[in-house]
Amino acid sequence: MKRIWAIVIAVVLSLAVGRAASEDYATHSALSSGRWVKISVDKSGVYKLTASALQEMGFSDIAQVSVHGYGGWMLDEDFSATGYQDDVPQVPVWRDGETIYFYAKGPVKWNYEYEGDIRGDMFVHENNPYATAGYYFVTDATEPSSMQELASVEGAVRQITTFDDYQVWETEAVAVNESGRQLFGESFQVSNSRSFSFSVPGVTDDDAVISMRFIANTSSSREVTLSTGDAELRLLVPANNGSTSSYTRATAAEGAMIWSGEKPETVNMDVTYGGTSDQNVYLDYIRLQTKRALRLYGAETAFRSVDALNNVSRFQLENASESTVVFDITDTQAPKLVRTTLDGTTLSFSISSSASLREFVAFNKNTITNEPTIVGEIEAQDLHGIEQPNMVIIAPSAFTTQAERLAEAHRQRDDLRVEVVSPEAIYNEFSSGTPDATAYRRFMKMLYDRSTDAVPLKYLLLFGDGSYDNRGLTTEWSQNASLLSNMLLTYQSENSISIDSYTTDDYFGFLEDNSGASIAGSRLCIGIGRLPIRTNAEARAAVDKIISYMENTLPGNWKNNVTFVADDGSNADLSSSDGPQQHMEHADELAEIVNTNHPEFRVNKLYFDAYTKDRTGGNASYPDIEANLQKQLRNGLMVLNYIGHGNTTSWSDEAVMTQSYIQQATYPYLPLWITATCDFTRFDALATSAGESVFLNETSGGIALFTTTRTVYSGPNLEINRAIINNLFTRNSDGRHRTLGEILQNAKTSLGGDSNKLKFMLIGDPALRLTFPDYEIAVTEINGEPVDTLNPPTIQALERVTVSGEIRTPEGTKDTQFNGTLRSTIFDSRQTVTTLDNFGTGEKFEYTDYPNTLYTGNDSVRAGEFSFTFTVPKDISYSNDFGKMNFYAFSAQDSVEAQGSFLDFRVGGTSDTGTDDTAGPDIRYLYLNDTTFVDGGKVNLTPLFVASLWDQSGINITGSSIGHDMMLIIDGQVAQSYTLNDYYELTGDDGSGRVVFSIPELEPGIHTAEFKVWDVLNNSTTRTFTFEAVKDLDPQLINLYASPSPARSQVTFYLEHNLPESQLNVRIEVFDMAGRLRWSHEENGASEAFESYQVTWDLMGNGSGRMLPGIYIYRASLRSGNSNTVSDAKKMIILAQ
Repeated sequence: MKRIWAIVIAVVLSLAVGRAASEDYATHSALSSGRWVKISVDKSGVYKLTASALQEMGFSDIAQVSVHGYGGWMLDEDFSATGYQDDVPQVPVWRDGETIYFYAKGPVKWNYEYEGDIRGDMFVHENNPYATAGYYFVTDATEPSSMQELASVEGAVRQITTFDDYQVWETEAVAVNESGRQLFGESFQVSNSRSFSFSVPGVTDDDAVISMRFIANTSSSREVTLSTGDAELRLLVPANNGSTSSYTRATAAEGAMIWSGEKPETVNMDVTYGGTSDQNVYLDYIRLQTKRALRLYGAETAFRSVDALNNVSRFQLENASESTVVFDITDTQAPKLVRTTLDGTTLSFSISSSASLREFVAFNKNTITNEPTIVGEIEAQDLHGIEQPNMVIIAPSAFTTQAERLAEAHRQRDDLRVEVVSPEAIYNEFSSGTPDATAYRRFMKMLYDRSTDAVPLKYLLLFGDGSYDNRGLTTEWSQNASLLSNMLLTYQSENSISIDSYTTDDYFGFLEDNSGASIAGSRLCIGIGRLPIRTNAEARAAVDKIISYMENTLPGNWKNNVTFVADDGSNADLSSSDGPQQHMEHADELAEIVNTNHPEFRVNKLYFDAYTKDRTGGNASYPDIEANLQKQLRNGLMVLNYIGHGNTTSWSDEAVMTQSYIQQATYPYLPLWITATCDFTRFDALATSAGESVFLNETSGGIALFTTTRTVYSGPNLEINRAIINNLFTRNSDGRHRTLGEILQNAKTSLGGDSNKLKFMLIGDPALRLTFPDYEIAVTEINGEPVDTLNPPTIQALERVTVSGEIRTPEGTKDTQFNGTLRSTIFDSRQTVTTLDNFGTGEKFEYTDYPNTLYTGNDSVRAGEFSFTFTVPKDISYSNDFGKMNFYAFSAQDSVEAQGSFLDFRVGGTSDTGTDDTAGPDIRYLYLNDTTFVDGGKVNLTPLFVASLWDQSGINITGSSIGHDMMLIIDGQVAQSYTLNDYYELTGDDGSGRVVFSIPELEPGIHTAEFKVWDVLNNSTTRTFTFEAVKDLDPQLINLYASPSPARSQVTFYLEHNLPESQLNVRIEVFDMAGRLRWSHEENGASEAFESYQVTWDLMGNGSGRMLPGIYIYRASLRSGNSNTVSDAKKMIILAQ
């Protein structure tokens, strides 16, 4: 057998290291008036519009009908390229009697790419990754344009009797990486050999070209062979065994061969893969380029000839008749009617010499059957004529009401001009109805080019989730096609199989004239965010959440808290030059940026390796990290920043943060999450990611995320995380903090052409500002002496210290109108913390922190001034080094918040002033779960411990002296001994406070607990009590009420119970007075300590619309685990809207 060997190009997709003038756009869209009917085509070719079809569309005068649109080809991403025409350009048509003929483009485009190698003159196809059809408009609102006639030329030197044909075998069905725009076809995993067939009537024996692309995930290189007749194309699929092999779903091989010799009109090809147990073994495509006799095959034939390049050429088309018509479709937006000569059955025409390949289509006007599908008339629209906005919200029509609510909030609160636009409206004007991500971008570019200093375009909010499979062709998305109707398009990379594949919303913000040629190198011109919502309920909850945050209904010292969490690494990091410590090093660098540049914030460092790793049960965990992190979230964080390993459901190998916890969280304070970890918010997958759950938690989780959608690299992660931190706390020139969109936009533009940044996105509202306090708190005196940075005071153990200061406006003047409360926290000097080397590398990481608290208290501010006194604990560091004071203040009458810090003091020595306080702290009350608890009572397996404390000198929570910590010990066991210093909070100005701690799961049975607490003079008090832990303990529904009642727009049901912070099953039912069930809702969740469980109802019945005014009965049922269900019922009134 004769073998023809080809030089093969093997592609391994693994690790890779100005504005246009505003007058370039129509003032008003052509779609703003008249009748416009949308039609679709599924492939490129000549289509006809008959008189009957036009009448069906509502057109009576065929002479006035015209066709407009771009068709189905993907819009050019490179804005430096020419050829894009604004506002649904008209397509010239040819009229013959009562029929209109026009050339339409389907979703597959072919490009002629001569590369001068053995592959010869190659034709390369490009699928539209956003659409399976092309769309046009038919209208009688514009002056019709008929095709120009292309006259034949004289002096032809080249006779063209054959043409270059191309075909492709490609099935788009499988996304091996759930990323990227490439889909793959036939699998070779079960059977390693398949056959394919091409029909090529009139094929000649001229050299042909066969090309193929094939992918597989194999640990050793594999040969894949394509054979037809005596010709063979052999490709080598490279092994996937590099440093990123675990993130690479396949490697690819592609190549081509010249096929010489005799060729049949039916070309059969056999493809064989040289492996039997590999994964993700798929054919991408086979392309066949041949020469064919130039004749009319059937009713229509598209043709071109590379032999005609640079030659005056005469085309001779056989099998023609008087009904044969030829269009020149070289310019598909302006096809021309070719003047031809018919001699028998040979139709001829001549063309002038051209360096560009000319394209033609011949058809029989009497037998061609292609007719477009009538989609329907569209409503008049005019995006070209809208008032220039600052912000655009693209929202599916189903979400318009909620999007408008958010838009109005920005209009009223931020004085922004906001436009809510549907994706269909954008497609209509910028891609003639064909879904295309570049249509979004073209629309935004028009607005960007029209921007003025007075009304700049600043933000884009994508009000809807997205899919990596925009067309719904894969099995999982075709089975969930209904979800796609309320989703917005995503931009996906060409790379679809390796670690460098990505999706990015940045694409919609590349608005400069020459942008798009290089995605990583294009400049982000606006702030962009996305809300990953799929339902109206999610849309409503998201807008409620954002507006509630805007209203700043939860002031508090939690706004001073910024936490950095760092992984201790994984086995993969052992081979890295940076080692497992790199995540802690990176986090600490960022934490110190905040400590140095923004000391008004209290920086908390949660570094895994500083805590004991639990390896029981074969799985490693960090229970203390989990507990500490959850406690901090309950107490409130302004920013939560994680660096380390992760996936779509958790952080780190130890799963210190899980999707389950996020979904069930009920803490009321909403931090900004920054997650420099892999895949945490892979929003375009069918399954909801943990990052999405952070935002989608209706009342908890977070207000927004700067987060990752794909696998990312540690080094570049640090770069963008640093850029975010540097922008996060920075104010604009107007003195206001930057919006979330501005923060990420500025961060990304500072990084140049880094491609890793494309995998970071904003989940949230880009026009939202974090509710940082705007006013400043300044210390003016210590113990009556003005502060002096050159001669800082020293505070000593047992000393009574008085701190005085004032509240200052953003302009730096004292605000004498400020009356409110002050929360102060005073820290001992910085200590060096050495980690434990849990990984066993022999290297420990050192960092500094403020682990010891000297005082925390609530005090009053009057006329902008404050003063408070506290006793310095006996247990201090005695380092004589600098400490830190952190402050937060709130004035309820003006809703003004302030924050500040003071660093110019030292901690050391012991005061000579004595004290006669020898009494231990007063434990005012102590209970488990609720105040009805009595010694020996029954509780669930995870009871909530609560104790109220008071001491005249203060409670010792420094943590700096062994044996003086606040402790809870269960059954005298070391493993059940809990340090509660960090769980203590002041509750009153008199020094009283409360400790609240959720006890980890206990064994059923009777237990004894000892609680011990110390004051700052090291006087102690101990309380011992017993209790019985019961599995599936029946809950108690202590109180049930609905508010407001009467209700007009919505109502919230409040369930007071005895199992705080425990998982509950809750069911609410509403009945009319006849006993008929009108609405029901069931969910699982937990309520915070001292909070009722809340369920909100929008007064919409189960499938029956809004509830009618009247009296209703509501019933609440409560269950914990497998416990019995308890319930209660009451009446409520619903009023007319």
